[in-house]
Amino acid sequence: MLQRSLCLLAAVAAAAGEFNFSNTMGDNMVLQQAPASAQVWGLADEVGKSVTVTLQQAGGATEQEIETTTISETGIIIWKVAFDPIKASNDQYSVTATLEGNSSVTAKNILFGDVYICSGQSNMQFTVDQAFNASAEVAAADNFPNVRLYTAAEELSTEEQQQILKVEQPWSVASSAAVGGGNWSYFSAVCWFFGRNLNEKLNYPIGLIATNWGGTPVRSWSPPEATAECPSGAPPSVADLPNQHYFKPLTSPSQESVLWNAMIVPFLRTNIKGAIWYQGESDCDNTHASVYACLFPAMIRNWRARWAIASNTSSLFPFGFVQISTWGDHNNGTCTNEGQCIDTAIVRHGQLGNYSQVPNKVMPAVFMATGVDLGDPTSPFGDIHPRFKQQVTKRLSDAALNVAYGQDVYYSGPIASSVSLKGSTIEITFTNISSSLQVKNSMGFEVRDATNTQEWGWTYVTSAVTKSSSTTISLSVPSSVTKPVEIRYNWYRSPCTPAVGPYGCAIYDQDSMLPAIPFRLEL
Repeated sequence: MLQRSLCLLAAVAAAAGEFNFSNTMGDNMVLQQAPASAQVWGLADEVGKSVTVTLQQAGGATEQEIETTTISETGIIIWKVAFDPIKASNDQYSVTATLEGNSSVTAKNILFGDVYICSGQSNMQFTVDQAFNASAEVAAADNFPNVRLYTAAEELSTEEQQQILKVEQPWSVASSAAVGGGNWSYFSAVCWFFGRNLNEKLNYPIGLIATNWGGTPVRSWSPPEATAECPSGAPPSVADLPNQHYFKPLTSPSQESVLWNAMIVPFLRTNIKGAIWYQGESDCDNTHASVYACLFPAMIRNWRARWAIASNTSSLFPFGFVQISTWGDHNNGTCTNEGQCIDTAIVRHGQLGNYSQVPNKVMPAVFMATGVDLGDPTSPFGDIHPRFKQQVTKRLSDAALNVAYGQDVYYSGPIASSVSLKGSTIEITFTNISSSLQVKNSMGFEVRDATNTQEWGWTYVTSAVTKSSSTTISLSVPSSVTKPVEIRYNWYRSPCTPAVGPYGCAIYDQDSMLPAIPFRLEL
């Protein structure tokens, strides 16, 4: 390990003095389209040298030529330019940077389109090779040459890095080889299916940057400014984190900001359209779950602020995430005697900033796909890693089309808006329904009695849940509850019925089969 680290540091140090593109850029990349002014940058060995950067369409004349000078910035010597905005198309470009004295470097086969960061823990790292129907999905990647892929390797740092310490997969044209890099390697299934879906709908290039690490908490990916807003206790030990067979035993990837420093900061000079995120399982403990509602929105705000400074990316760039799925507790019973199951529900709610939906006032331009009904108890990669990545990413890309692109796409399931008590009957009204509710079963409802103030003081509803109208459901208060004051739905780790496959929750939108978002409401 020491020898590998020394070699890595030596390679980074050597590269820092060479005139070249940043290792976050290169052949086959996608640059952010108009209205952004796409930024290209690289390294040099001396301040004050003249650099000429040209943009040329393949087989054509030079379209843009910009003169700049090498400068010292954030502890390194760099050159950088921002091109005049260029609309997305399938036209290929090359970028050549020439240092005074005629030393030059060229990046070829470049496209303009939308660029997305894909980050998080193991469910984002989970590759196409591990998803359902993997062979066919990998083979189909050959049909999407205008989707381009980049994967950062797992590295951490206690200080901000300006270059990726190790590149797992340089910018590559989508193909069966580029997508089918093996388990836990490349390419991220959620990232790939998201980008592929957008490419099919928008019909222009999509660039995907996968930078993720299994088993890591949100604080590792958060800038110090974000963690300072939301202090929490000591990080969990490695033994406390689930399914550690995929956890790479380096110094401590659960430390605050170490993955922000090494795996996010190097991309800040890259203009992006947005980011997607699949993470939260490693925060499902009694120390950190309650902090998620503060730290996750703070992380998003600080990512946006730093990207805006470094590359003039929009300070409200779209940010999407997957609401974590289910694992463990597959007996379909209430989980009121296991704290960690409640912590999972707290994290799911925290992913929304403790609101009922996104976007909301603390999480503007944020979109979500819930994975609560896509549990996979027989997954060979551990039940915390469901293989239903196509399904959850269809939800996520539909949400992006609505929130990020303004298209009229229904993307979020029913949202509980009000509740009333009429005798011994509880009525719950939902909004955000495309046509009508569908009641599939009676799972997941619990009622709290006013006489029991403990977190565990909930009684499972065993009576039938019925649809009162297209927007309302009814259920009976359990006979043991004398003074009902609160109701919650799907408020534990594995609330639906994964033993019979996906889509096993109780309440859905009838047309889209999108599940109702877990909720907790006072009566």
